[in-house]
Amino acid sequence: MPELTVLIVVLACVAADAVGRARHVDRVPVAARRTASTVCFYVGFLAVLVALEGPLDRAADTSEAWHMAQHVVLLMVAAPLLVLGAPMSRLAWAVPPAWERRVRRSGAARSVLRATPALAVVAVALQSAALAVWHLPGPYQAAVRNPALHACEHAVFLGTGVFLWWLLVHTSRARLGAGVLALFVAALPATALGVLMTFAHTSWYPVYGTGAVALGDQQLAGVVMWSVGNTVSVIAAVALFAVWLASLERGTPARPAVPARS
Repeated sequence: MPELTVLIVVLACVAADAVGRARHVDRVPVAARRTASTVCFYVGFLAVLVALEGPLDRAADTSEAWHMAQHVVLLMVAAPLLVLGAPMSRLAWAVPPAWERRVRRSGAARSVLRATPALAVVAVALQSAALAVWHLPGPYQAAVRNPALHACEHAVFLGTGVFLWWLLVHTSRARLGAGVLALFVAALPATALGVLMTFAHTSWYPVYGTGAVALGDQQLAGVVMWSVGNTVSVIAAVALFAVWLASLERGTPARPAVPARS
C-alpha cells in the first residue's frame, strides 16, 4: 500500500504538470519552460521512484547500507532536484482558475514561501531532528518492521529535505553566504552519524542481526551516509558560494576613471 501511494503521488504530480501546460500553453512561467528546470523536475520524481520502489526498496528491508542509500537519495538527490524543477510554478497552473486567482490576489503563496533566516534555522533544525530521531534504535527498527511507519519516515526525510533546499535555492542573493553556512551546519548531523556508524564496534540495529556481517553492513552504511551526502553538500555549497561571489561583483560599483596627470 505505501508503494502504491508513492506511485500515485508521483503520477499525480507529473499529470498536474501536463495539465497545467495544456491549459496555459502560452502563459507557462519561464522557470517551467527552461530545459534544465524540466529535466530537474522529472529526474527528481524519478529519484523518488528509484529510492522507494523496486530493487533498492527491497534491498533496504534486509541491508542497512541500502537503507542508508535510500535516505541519501531522498535528502540529497531527490529533494534538491524537485526544488530546482520549479514545482510551485508548474503545479499551481493545474489548480482550478478560481483557486488560482484567489491565491494570487491574497499573496499567500509569496508570504508562505519567502525565504528568511528564521525559516532557514527552522529547516536545519527540523532536518537534524528528523535524522536524529529516525536513526535511534527504537524508531529505526520499528520503521523497518512496519511498512506504513517506513513510508512515514521517508515522507519526513523528503519533506524536510525539500523545505531546506527550497530556502537555500530561493533565498535572496544577498543571503547566499548565509545559505552556504546553513548547508554546512545541516550536513554536520549526517556526517557525525555516519562517522559513528562507521567506527562502531557493535551493531546498533539487531533487526539486521548482531554478528560480523551485520556490523560490516552498518559500517558500510555509515560510509554511504557521510561520503555520498557530504559530496553533494560540497558541490551545492560551492555552487551557492560561486553565485554569491558573482552577485557581489555585480553589486560593486565601478570605480571612476582617474584622469592621467600631465
